[in-house]
Amino acid sequence: MKNKKEKKHYYEKSSINYKLNKKSDFKIYELILFGVLIIVTTIFLTVVVINETNNSKMFKYNKNIVDKDDEALEEFEEVYNLINDSYYKDVSKDELINGAINGMLSSLNDQHTSYFNEKEMESFNEVMNGSYIGIGAEISMDANNNIFILTVFKNSPAWEVGLKFGDVILEVNGKSVKGLTTTDVVDLIKDKNVEKAHIKVEREGKQLEFDVKRRNVVIESVESKVLNKNDKKIGYIIVNTFANNTYDQFRQNIEELEKDNIKGLIIDVRGNSGGYLHSVTDMINMFLPKGKVIYQIADKKTTYKYTATTDESRNYPIAVLVNKSSASASEILAISLKESYGAYVVGTFTYGKGTVQTTKDLESGGMIKYTIQKWLSPKGNWINEIGVEPTHKVELQKDYENNPVMENDNQLQKALELVSSK
Repeated sequence: MKNKKEKKHYYEKSSINYKLNKKSDFKIYELILFGVLIIVTTIFLTVVVINETNNSKMFKYNKNIVDKDDEALEEFEEVYNLINDSYYKDVSKDELINGAINGMLSSLNDQHTSYFNEKEMESFNEVMNGSYIGIGAEISMDANNNIFILTVFKNSPAWEVGLKFGDVILEVNGKSVKGLTTTDVVDLIKDKNVEKAHIKVEREGKQLEFDVKRRNVVIESVESKVLNKNDKKIGYIIVNTFANNTYDQFRQNIEELEKDNIKGLIIDVRGNSGGYLHSVTDMINMFLPKGKVIYQIADKKTTYKYTATTDESRNYPIAVLVNKSSASASEILAISLKESYGAYVVGTFTYGKGTVQTTKDLESGGMIKYTIQKWLSPKGNWINEIGVEPTHKVELQKDYENNPVMENDNQLQKALELVSSK
């Protein structure tokens, strides 16, 4: 079970709720470009592009860099000791240190640089690895403080026993969840003292009970199907996040679609907040001729061009569906295919995240995520705080909100029209 950070309103994920009969997309996003989110875990509330450099090699630091006589550090130590010794009530030393770290990172005024405690780091890594031990469901909190099932992953224990999107959780292992946070509920579900999580829910006025056994759950971040337009088969593939295993799933889905003799492809990254840089790089590499620029990375001194490295490429028409919640790795995918492949980009301006983050595990068990570079499009454009401009600007029509079916998805229909007519 994964928790989505408390929110007072149910989030709308690009309104693509019909996606292949899913009630809601999971998201999820991020170590290399991960993102905005409409997302729900603490980690996902940040759009990120995380560069996977080996922490143990790149981030070894020289302890002598900090002078032991540094007055600022002496002042910090003095305040720390004063609070521990003289504050009117007991304080947690861990919380003081965590607060100091957060304060230091906040002073950078960078919304994509942040600190995760041990539990938050664990949740973040689970999402980015694409698998975790649990029941295979995400939960969130509605405006009335009800804890409800947000997403049930296909072929997971939760899916197998029949838990569904919208189920309101009443009890876990005999304990009422009233007044609890989503984190508290996740802890109950993950209780190692019980073999199965016993979950009581309310669905359409009825109370139902489920025994759900925890096991390794592989998060399926890619879905696909074949659509027909103008007597042509068009592949439609949805990418929900860019996790460690997303490229493998993407390749498998592309190859299955091509076995069906598709004449074009639509890649839907609406609501996708990003993920690992290596994942999106490998995906783009499938389409571009060898030597074509995928993107550029700029640090303090140099700008590097990253190009396609394989002899593999494709030449059928492609459209990428985007919206304002498409961020980070999603934006790299969209603008790279736009500038280096000639793909259509359909929808609205994207989020506008043009920086690259990496992570560093701390000895305390926590982790910091911080910005180290900025990325540029193949042509050298920086979309930070601007977003990727669609080739075809299409606002999602109101009819879709009232009846979320493919026929009412005018963004998808426009992409189908473009790809099938070429």
